[in-house]
Formats: sequence, structure tokens, C-alpha cells
Amino acid sequence: MNIDPARTGRVIIPGSEKSSDPHAAVVHAVDPGEPIAVTVRLRPDRAIPDEYTGQSRSEFEQQHSARAADIAGVDTFAGQYGLHVDGVNAVQRTMTLSGTAAHMQSAFGTDLADYQSDGATYRGRVGAISIPQSLDGAITSVTGLDAGTASQSHRITAEATPSTPGYTPLDVARAYDLPAGDGAGRHVGVISLGGHYDDRVQAAYLKALGVPHSAFNVVNVDGGAQRPSDAGPTGEDMLDTEMIGALVPKAEKTIYIAPNTDRGFLDAISTALHDEHHNDAISISWGGPEERFTPQAVRAFNELFKEAHAMGVSVFSAAGDNGATDGIPDGQLHVDFPSSSPSIIANGGTKLVTAADGSIAKETVWNELRHKQGATGGGISEINPKPPAQAKLPISGRGVPDIAGDADPTTGFRMLVPLESGKAGLELVGGTSAVAPLYAALATRLEQNLGHPIGDLQKAIYSAPADAFHDVTIGNNGGYTAQPGWDAATGRGSIDGSKLLTYLEGRPQTSAIG
Repeated sequence: MNIDPARTGRVIIPGSEKSSDPHAAVVHAVDPGEPIAVTVRLRPDRAIPDEYTGQSRSEFEQQHSARAADIAGVDTFAGQYGLHVDGVNAVQRTMTLSGTAAHMQSAFGTDLADYQSDGATYRGRVGAISIPQSLDGAITSVTGLDAGTASQSHRITAEATPSTPGYTPLDVARAYDLPAGDGAGRHVGVISLGGHYDDRVQAAYLKALGVPHSAFNVVNVDGGAQRPSDAGPTGEDMLDTEMIGALVPKAEKTIYIAPNTDRGFLDAISTALHDEHHNDAISISWGGPEERFTPQAVRAFNELFKEAHAMGVSVFSAAGDNGATDGIPDGQLHVDFPSSSPSIIANGGTKLVTAADGSIAKETVWNELRHKQGATGGGISEINPKPPAQAKLPISGRGVPDIAGDADPTTGFRMLVPLESGKAGLELVGGTSAVAPLYAALATRLEQNLGHPIGDLQKAIYSAPADAFHDVTIGNNGGYTAQPGWDAATGRGSIDGSKLLTYLEGRPQTSAIG
């Protein structure tokens, strides 16, 4: 049902073209009556600034909401094609439309079919997405037409042994000299693409650590997880929430659980940026090779992260667990997305060994590929430019990561997870997905100590003095070798939290988002 825009008065949404997956087989044409919901994203009334604005949250949202005329235009378009408008959020600049597959194909001029890959069946599409010329520029992306999984959890487990029992979050906080703080008065969010949050397990884990417990708020986005019983995503959820719960127990904490689709991922981030919880920091432990995302999706993610950056919300994203190839077996180097987005803080992985007093004895690049235990992602983006904070680095594109932390599962974290038996058991967990919530918790402590939002933390990471980091100079990730200063394996290294706080306290204060 591909529509030729030149002959129908329609335009193609830039970057929405999608080819069939060579690893997937068409099972059959989509059922014309299958119900589908999509998210239409709209342009802001004013362009999102490139820099931190220091505006209040309400002022920022008022200036950069969707235009009333664009909302009205999409409402008219939906009615013309038999689609229902189920929701409008002017602040998030989104409209939720629903209808049958037949109506969606007609409305957006694209072909839908059911595909099968690796034993899973999903709805996919080929071709570009087109819209009426009257909406050209108003609609920036449409997600939800296809429902394939694009991202994976960056979490790896290992078997605990007497010589590698693993650390608790408190152990690593001590090694990285995180400043004191419980997160009181601050807000932190976690993006989840599946599984479920088990507060009973969370409470038991924190009790064992001697840390006070307060439950996470749970926000289900787009219906929540597709398969909430999946052990892998549930393990990821518990790693993220236990890390943050252990380090900032008195912060307001929220986990946003969405289906593992581009639509779910984007809608979860957008919700976390603009809902009533007013998050100061957001942790993302999911992603995939840049090549798996369409330019339309990349642009939508980048705009959301640019928005977070302008609002002073620190977003931390795991850089991947498959080394410098990001798991693509073509002999080339690849970078993980969304960690390669210019406006967020990308987190790589190290192998941490502590001394008897809890300080760092040795820290090297995490690379256990020879033992099939993963390696930190990192490299130079082929699709995203380097941010202003990296302007002085001699690289051609966005360099990943910015910082790093303990991620080697053989020196990983002891975490409590739900087991199939219904009981909970300890796992030794690593992966760069452990680093994102670790540093989201650090950002929360930093803001608590500062008494005001950090502002542009990415810029601060590159302007802070060398002693605010534990520079990692040993090891490689299969494509990039650690060296003094920034490198594409561990960024500037692991953070010395107290010294970074000292640097931040010495900067002139900027009026900030409230």
C-alpha cells in the first residue's frame, strides 16, 4: 500500500524509510482489522535550545509545547482516515491515535506485515511514512506502526565464587568517594522496557544492606511491559532500582515501564521528562547498535535528550556490553544508541578491584570477551556529531563514553532478583546497565549537596579537573585502547564523587529549573 507522495499531495517524513529485515521472514500480511495505536510527535512552538536555559520547568514547557494549530491539523487528519484521537499532551508534544491496521496503512501510506525472527513474531513495516502536505513540518515522527524489538538490556550476569563475591552499591560508592547524601528532596527516574518491579524484593535487599526502604513509583507507559514475567527485563529492573534505592533511599524514585519498541522507549522518556514527578536525573540501561534505528527514530530520541539537556535533567545511558563492535559481526566498529546521542551522558564499563580499606586498588577497561562475559561499548558515532563539551577532542563524531564505572560481572554487584520459584536469590550482575543508575544516584546526591540543580552536567564532566576522575589507562574494548585523558573505552574514567562536588560548588550558580 505504499503511496507515491508526488502523485497524492503527500510528503514523506524525513528518515522514516524502512527496509525489510534480512534476518526476518514474512509470515503473512497484517490482519486489516488488527487494532493499532501510534504516537505522533509534533514540533515545538519554539525550537529547543542547544544549551541549558536555567528557566523554571513551567516556563520551559510553556514556551516549547506543541502549537494549537498543529494539534487541530492532526485531529482533522485523523478523522479523515477513520482514526481516533485517544490522547493529546501539548507539553510532551504528542498525540495518540488508534485505529485498524487498514486505516493506519491508508493514513500513513506504508505497508504492514507480520514477521518472524528468532522464534518471535511481530508486526513490521517497509517503506516510508507519508502525511498530507498540510502537516509537513508539523509532524516530526510517527512510532508504533511497527512493533519489533529494537533495544536490549545492557546487563550481564556471572557466577559468584569465593574469590569474586561481588560488591554492593555501598562498596562501590565508597571506592568512588561518592559524597554523603540520601537523595531527600530530589527526584530520579528509571526507564524500563519490560519486566516488572518487585517492591518486596527491593525491601528485602535494602534491609540486608541496612538502608531505609521507600518504594518506587511505577508508571506504566503505553500499557506497560509486553511480557512482565520475563526474567531478563525483571532482573534489569531490579538492578536499576536496587542500585538507586541503596544509594539515595529518600529520593522520590519512579520507574517507567513500557513495551520494548521505539514507540514505548520514546514515550517512556518523554513521560519521565514531563510528568508530575519532575525528575532531576534519569537512568537508561537499554539500547542497540546505531544501525538498528531509523533516522526518524534517532531524530526523535535526540530531540528528547536535547530537551532534557536544556531543562537541566541529567540523563545517563549505558554504552553497551559487546565491545567496540557492539555485537555486529561484520568486522567493523559500531557504537550503541542512545548512548551516542549528543545531549546525554554515556556510561562505559571498567573492571574494579578494591583494597582492604575499600579504596581503588586497580581499575582497568572491562573486557571479558574471551570468557564470553562481555566488554564495554565505546567508539565514535557515525550518525551523531560531537557535542560542544567534546569540541576539543580530536574525533570526527560523538565520542562514547563520557565516563565509566564498575561493570565487569566478575567484579560486579550482588543483587537480589525474583527467581522462577517465586523466591528471591542473589545474582552477581554487571554490564554498563549497572553504571547508568550508579551515576544517576550520584547526580542526585550532588544536587542534594549543592541545594540546586547541577545544570549542564555533561559540560561539567569535560571542564572539571583531572583529579575529579580516576583515569583508566590499562586495557581495551576490542577497538579502542585506554590512554591518559579521554578515550573511547572509558571516557574520562570513573568519577571521584567528592572531588566533582568540590568543582561544582566552585562554579558560579545559574538560576535553575524548579
